[in-house]
Amino acid sequence: MFLFIGVFPRERQLATLRFICEYCRMPAPQRVIEVGSRLWLFFIPTFTFSRRYVVVCSNCGGATELTAEQARQPEGWAAASRLPG
Repeated sequence: MFLFIGVFPRERQLATLRFICEYCRMPAPQRVIEVGSRLWLFFIPTFTFSRRYVVVCSNCGGATELTAEQARQPEGWAAASRLPG
């Protein structure tokens, strides 16, 4: 009997917000991304583990770690640096 098992990286975009980047200081879209590892068993994805959240600037590529709460409510922590309009 063969057992096919594997762990593969997984990225999922949760939101896109437009505000000023803390690295390049330019107004640009910022992507909120969930990064995790997914366990596959017999070519079927079973569950995702080792999750972390990051916000990535589309202009400079600068990435900042977020907490799970910040990733779930991105408008709250981004309101201070958001552009008007």
